[in-house]
Amino acid sequence: MTVVSAQPALEAPAPVAERIVEAAASLIASQGLHATSVDDIAAAAGCGRATVYRWYPGGRAELLDVTLDRGVDLIFDECARRIVDARSLIEAAAITVNVAVVWLADDAVVQQLLADAPDTFATLISPMRLEPLLERAAQFGLDHFCGFTDPLTAAWAGEWCARVVTDHLRSPAPVVDLTDPAISRRFAESFLVPPSPIQ
Repeated sequence: MTVVSAQPALEAPAPVAERIVEAAASLIASQGLHATSVDDIAAAAGCGRATVYRWYPGGRAELLDVTLDRGVDLIFDECARRIVDARSLIEAAAITVNVAVVWLADDAVVQQLLADAPDTFATLISPMRLEPLLERAAQFGLDHFCGFTDPLTAAWAGEWCARVVTDHLRSPAPVVDLTDPAISRRFAESFLVPPSPIQ
């Protein structure tokens, strides 16, 4: 006779590397980058300092990059999901900008960095560091905007969206609240002017 336990199965603990990233994100969001040490991250992840460095040799800086990269992945995924029903390039771009700006406004790590370590954040979105993001945004445009325009313009529009969002992060303009979908739409209508084809 088989006895079935009434106790729910225990969830397996997250892999060490995942726990380390989650611990880093949680600590940076709650106490700031400068107040978060590798020792703090190790303790919160339930591992030793050496384990943190085994998985992330760059320490805190690498963990910050990984945390932000995961956020970027989530933003692109959410933008792709939200523009499925868009009927024009303007609408798709406006939704993309709006979703990204709202997401970043709600992201605890990003907001803590802006408050606690603005110089670090400025470095992370400096033109030299931004190139991979712009390339990814251009690919996003190719993948999601081609139903509205030619591939060259679609890639350009994807990059345009990323530039708008990062410029907004660098110096938000209070009169242009891109968290408002209607304002994002008007902004795209006014400034998303695809380049003319080279003759």
